[in-house]
Amino acid sequence: MNIKEQLTKICEDIIKENNKDFNNNEYETTGISNHIFDEKGVQMKIGLELINKLKLDNKLQFERKILNEIHQKKDYLDVFLFHNNKKIGIELKFKTKGIEDEKVKKNFNYYFSNQGAGTNGQHSFFWDLHRLNDFIERDEIDEGYQIFITNDYTYWNEKKNRNATMGGFIIKINKELKPYISIERESNNSHEFKMTHKTPFIKDGMNPPNWISVDNIKGQNAKDPHTTISENLNKKIKNGKLLYSTQEIKLNHVVDDDILWKPELAKKMIKSSKSSKTKKVSKFAFIIVELKKEK
Repeated sequence: MNIKEQLTKICEDIIKENNKDFNNNEYETTGISNHIFDEKGVQMKIGLELINKLKLDNKLQFERKILNEIHQKKDYLDVFLFHNNKKIGIELKFKTKGIEDEKVKKNFNYYFSNQGAGTNGQHSFFWDLHRLNDFIERDEIDEGYQIFITNDYTYWNEKKNRNATMGGFIIKINKELKPYISIERESNNSHEFKMTHKTPFIKDGMNPPNWISVDNIKGQNAKDPHTTISENLNKKIKNGKLLYSTQEIKLNHVVDDDILWKPELAKKMIKSSKSSKTKKVSKFAFIIVELKKEK
């Protein structure tokens, strides 16, 4: 069984547990639920399973620190391992859709947080692929795997009128390659960061995102939004903090042809062990994308 097959099996086990109802006997008996509620838990589960299955001993490291010389900052890999004479990097995202009704939430022993921010979440998926692609380019790793686990259906649903995403002022680049804020409110390019099932990867590169929240630029709701956003953009540039909106996303080392969600994408009802009330949420599903350097 190769690395991707091992990771697929581990992810299948994770979502199998996370898709269970909360009113099961395991918690009542042991006080422990097998649900995983945060990204750190998923990271630990994947790392420890790989150590056991591949007999890695001390050849796996969490939060591997790598210096990005271009941006003069530290970068990190969620999981780094050495196996079969290869350096392998794994990045993961765990995005949850939870219970928004506070009255219902009080009746649940456990619940998933409602993270939202799906537009930025979609970008982060492609950004992690870009980072793994860059690590391969710089010989930091030989293979990369991006894992994205979620129960938020907005990631895989095809949205209507995705091209008509009027949001506000956006970031543009002038002829001198300097970022600036659009004079008028315009459509952003969030529709290009699509994660629906069987969406092809654009391996010759993706445009940088141009909506202001991706770089955490404030001011869209200010009294004078254009002035406020422009000032905040310039502060980001001056402090060297503008990152995402100026960089093309490179995916040339991605092996997969398109995005494939696993398993069936459906909805279920969950019940609290304290209440007979139910709340409809999506089942968990996941993507695993493989990257390798061409020989």
